[in-house]
Parts: sequence; structure tokens; C-alpha cells
Amino acid sequence: MAGVVINGRPPHPEQLRQLQQLYGAAPPPGAYWYDRVSGLYGPWGRESLGFILPGHDFGPLPANASNGTTGVFINGRNLPLVEVLFLQQLFGVVYPGRWWLDGRTGNIGMEGNPFPIANLVLALQQAQQRGGGGGYRWRNNTGSGGVEGGCVWINVPGAGSAMSGGC
Repeated sequence: MAGVVINGRPPHPEQLRQLQQLYGAAPPPGAYWYDRVSGLYGPWGRESLGFILPGHDFGPLPANASNGTTGVFINGRNLPLVEVLFLQQLFGVVYPGRWWLDGRTGNIGMEGNPFPIANLVLALQQAQQRGGGGGYRWRNNTGSGGVEGGCVWINVPGAGSAMSGGC
């Protein structure tokens, strides 16, 4: 698809065909960042929009991909404040520094140390249980989504919506 840029470069047409095949849609025209280790992605200069499978090779992830200024780096990306605030809701305290997030396991650890110190998936499940099943919802100018019970949903204007099997 013309007009798509991921991590500062246009993807190869075969990569776009692969995205179409895996996810049912290629990204709409625009600039995006993608973290191949975690699977997180988002619009260039903005916070993460969601997860896809980790491992796609769209080139290196620039530290400034989401215009973060917090000094909290995950897989080399400086997080914006909104993501750090979300992580603080899950973990209580988030320290500036360099961290890794494995998108296949949800494990989180300090760069240079292979041992995880937390698990994002487990933290999300525990937060949902503590909230009495109230779930989590978000809305901004890029779309909306949420998690409640066994249901995860997302809606991106112009790109459509998706729901998990538990909805």
C-alpha cells in the first residue's frame, strides 16, 4: 500500500501482503512505529495503539518514535507520559531506565539482565480482578478500545474494529 512508513522507511510490498494475510488488513496510509520485540505499535510520534505479533522486521525502532520524554525506555523506545501513567496504574512505581518487554511471554526486565522482574499479562489480569470486573477503556483521537471480562476490543476510524473471542 502506498503511503505507509514503518520505523521511518516504507515496508516492502511482501511485508504489507503478509500483514494483510495475518491480520485481515494492511495498515492505512500513514507513518507508524513498530517494536519487533514486544509487538507494540502506534502512529509515529504517539503512544502505543496496540499489539500485533512480535518479530516482523520493519527496521530498527528509533528511540524518539513516540515522542517520549520520560526517560523510561522499553526496547529502546522512550515512552510518552501516557504510557508511563498506564504502567504506574499496573505496577505502582515505574522507574526511569532501560527495560525490555518480551511480546511472546509478557515478561519485563532490565536491559542487560535476562531475568524478568514482572509480567505485563499477569499484571493486567490482576488489575482487572482488583477492579471487580470493571475493565479498562480508552478513547483518543486515534480510536478507542477496552478490556472487560474476557473481551478485548479496539476501534480505529478508517481501519475498522476488532474484538476477541470472549466478547
